[in-house]
Amino acid sequence: IRMSSMASDSSFYTGKICLAPMVRAGRTPLRVLSLDYGADLVYTEEIVDQKLLSATRKENHILGTIDYCIEDDVVLRIANERERGKVVLQIGTNNGESAARVAAMVGTDVAAIDINMGCPKSFSIQGGMGAALLTKTEKVKEILSSLVATSQVPVSCKIRVLDDPSSTLALARVIERSGVAAMGVHGRRREERPGDSNREEEIREVVRAVGIPVIANGGSTEMETHDELLAFRERTGASSVMVARAALSNPSIFRKEGIFPMETEIRNFLERACEWDENYTMTKYVVQRMLGGEQEHDPRGRATVQAGSVVEICRAWSMEDKYEECRANRQSKKGNRVVKDEKTGVEYVDVTFPLKRLRAAHSNSPRCALFKLCEEKKTDKPIYDCVCSSLIDSSLGSCYPDSIERQRDSDRRYEAEVRVFNRRFLSRIGQTNKKMAEQVAALAALIALNERGRLDGEWEELCE
Repeated sequence: IRMSSMASDSSFYTGKICLAPMVRAGRTPLRVLSLDYGADLVYTEEIVDQKLLSATRKENHILGTIDYCIEDDVVLRIANERERGKVVLQIGTNNGESAARVAAMVGTDVAAIDINMGCPKSFSIQGGMGAALLTKTEKVKEILSSLVATSQVPVSCKIRVLDDPSSTLALARVIERSGVAAMGVHGRRREERPGDSNREEEIREVVRAVGIPVIANGGSTEMETHDELLAFRERTGASSVMVARAALSNPSIFRKEGIFPMETEIRNFLERACEWDENYTMTKYVVQRMLGGEQEHDPRGRATVQAGSVVEICRAWSMEDKYEECRANRQSKKGNRVVKDEKTGVEYVDVTFPLKRLRAAHSNSPRCALFKLCEEKKTDKPIYDCVCSSLIDSSLGSCYPDSIERQRDSDRRYEAEVRVFNRRFLSRIGQTNKKMAEQVAALAALIALNERGRLDGEWEELCE
C-alpha cells in the first residue's frame, strides 16, 4: 500500500501539548478556549465513522465554520480561522474501508486524523472499536494502513497499555510499521479507571521501543498546572503530552501563567459557547464538569443544574448580555427569520426549546397560546401533521386525532407542520417525540404571526 508522506509527517506531533479527545466535551468551544490558553493541538470528541459518513458538509458563513451535519444535528463544527492547522479529528472505527472514506470526506478540513484504539466503554467495545482493537493486530494494520494510504493529513492512533507490557511493545511496533505519524499512549489497562495509577514506566518503555513521537496520556490525577504537564512529559520521556479530565475541570492548565479560578473558567467557556452557537446539552455538560462539587454549594451552580437552556445557564453566570449579543449578530447575518418556500407555501421558522421549558409552562405552552389566538379570532383550530417520512413509531401513540405520526428517515426525529389562518408553518429542528414537534411548530407559527408576546418568558433557543 502506498503511504502518504503527509499521513506519516511526525513533525506535526512533535513537542506538543494537547487537549485529549473527550466525548461531549471536545467540541468547538472547549477546543478554542484551550487554544486561546496555549494548547498546541486539540482533539475532537470521538465520532463514529458511520455517523460522519452520514453527515453533510456545510460551510457556515454566519459563524465562519465548516459544519458536518445530520439534519439539524451538528456532528462536527470546525472553526476555520481559529482551529486551522491545530484540530485533530478522532474517529471510532472497526474497518479500514470506512476509515479511508472518512479521510477522503474531510480532506484537509482537519489538521490530522486519530483512530481511537483505547476507549474501554461498552459502546466502543461492542462495536469492535476502541480498546477492542488492542488485541486485534491484523485489524489494527488494516485500519491504519488504509488510512495512511488515503489521508491528506497526518495520521495517529491512541491506545492503552495491555496487561502484558511485552504485548504493548509488540502492538506499538506494529502501529509504527503501518506508517502513522505518532501514537498516543494512555498508561492504564483496559479494565482500569482514573482511580488506578497511571503506568508511566510502561509509557516510557513504548517511547524507547519506537521511533515515532509518543503522546503520553493518563496523568490528570497528578496534574493541575502547566508546569505539572511538562513534568509528566519529562517523566515519561514522551515527545508530547495530552490531557483530558484535568483540562475539562480547568482548561487554563494550558496557561504558562497559571490557572484561573472556577468562575473565570466558566465565564470564558460560556463566552465561546455563545460565539460558536453550542447547543444546550453540551454547554451544560462542560459547565457542570467545571463546577465539580460546587454544583450544590454555589447558588450559580444550583441555577446551572436547574437551567433548561443556554441563555438560562448564561444568566446564572451574568453572561446573558454576551448570549444576546451573539444571537443578535447571527440573526443580523442570517436576515429574515421567516423563510417561505414559494412552491409549497410552507413558512419555515427554525426554532426549538428545551423540554424543561414545556414542563414548566402548564397551560401557557405554544400549542395552548396558538389555540387561544384562534378562539379570539374565531377561526378554525390549528391542524398538526408530523411530516417527513413513512416510518411509523407506534410506541409513542397519537395524542391528537388531527395528527399524522411520522418520523424523519435520517435520524428518526420528528418535524411537525401546523396549518392555521390558511398558512403553513414548520420548524426544521428535529424533536425526540411528536408532542414536542407540534409544540415547536406552534412556536414557529406564533413567531411568524408576530404573536410571540402571548407567551410568558423566553421560549426560543435559536438554532442556526
